[in-house]
Amino acid sequence: MSDDFAPVRLGIAGTGFISAVHAACAMQSPSVELVAVASARGRASRERVGPLDPAVQLLTLDELFASDEVEAIMVCTRTSDHAAHAAEVLGRGKHLLLEKPGATTVPGQALIGEAAAAHPELVAMVAYHRRHDARFRELAERVAAGQIGEPFAIHLVSREDFPPSDADVAAGGFIMDVGVHDFDTARWLLGRDPTAVFTQVHAPVFPDTDVDNAYITIALGDAAATVNLSRTSPYGMDIRCEIVGPGGSIQIGEPAVGGGTAILTAQSQGAFPADCRGRFSAAYQEQMDAFGRACRGEATAGATLDDDRWAVATAVAARASGARGERLEVGPSWDWNSAASA
Repeated sequence: MSDDFAPVRLGIAGTGFISAVHAACAMQSPSVELVAVASARGRASRERVGPLDPAVQLLTLDELFASDEVEAIMVCTRTSDHAAHAAEVLGRGKHLLLEKPGATTVPGQALIGEAAAAHPELVAMVAYHRRHDARFRELAERVAAGQIGEPFAIHLVSREDFPPSDADVAAGGFIMDVGVHDFDTARWLLGRDPTAVFTQVHAPVFPDTDVDNAYITIALGDAAATVNLSRTSPYGMDIRCEIVGPGGSIQIGEPAVGGGTAILTAQSQGAFPADCRGRFSAAYQEQMDAFGRACRGEATAGATLDDDRWAVATAVAARASGARGERLEVGPSWDWNSAASA
């Protein structure tokens, strides 16, 4: 790599689970140099982040945002803080890689868009890693090649072992935290914007929470999507996708499902990835590599803030629909916890 295309000097804001995943990718990337990690609660520590190269600086958020050594920042702080931190990064003149979702509300996401519009010279990418996953990319390529004709439906399943916790509210709730991946995937693969959502929810396993399983139907113009979200999968992470057109369908799923009758229980652990680290490790790495290349001017396939805007707006409508039991338009800032809209 020439001096003109030297690795982008990256800082990571946040020291949680997903920060460690991205830090490991940054240290392996030919297009990124991890130079700093910062905590939102004082100075970062190696104990919280995990293994780091000795040269990586441990900073506070203020120090990271102000650092002249940092060209780009990946925001992995609490989801409820994403919008403010992302706007700060862009306002400081640094490229942005933003953990999904960009915000938990429609106004919050708009705040990031305004900051990005004021700095069009900066890269602003959102971490929807399925866009970098080999199987999803192949599916997209086959659809684009017309192998099933113009698609009119997509069916998505995202199941994992994700018990309710105090962190749910800061993440925007279960439907927001997990569902944005599926909402982005539906729009990406169908090539249509969502218009309305209906969500049915229940809590058969964790009755003290508002939802542990959700069934979501999305209208996307003249196409449709169905999404099943579950946090009660005893066998691990189960990601499935089928896209349907007049010429047939294209499907991806975990090999363990196979053909015939499949009984999936806790005894099926090991046949499925335990979590996103096992299922999407290569996608996380490609995402980080692509971000570094984008910062050096290369066109990449990463999700934009506009892609995130649609995913967040769909999630806002979906979680409100589940609470109200009504079909809702995608776009308004529907209130999450009451029958009033903002």
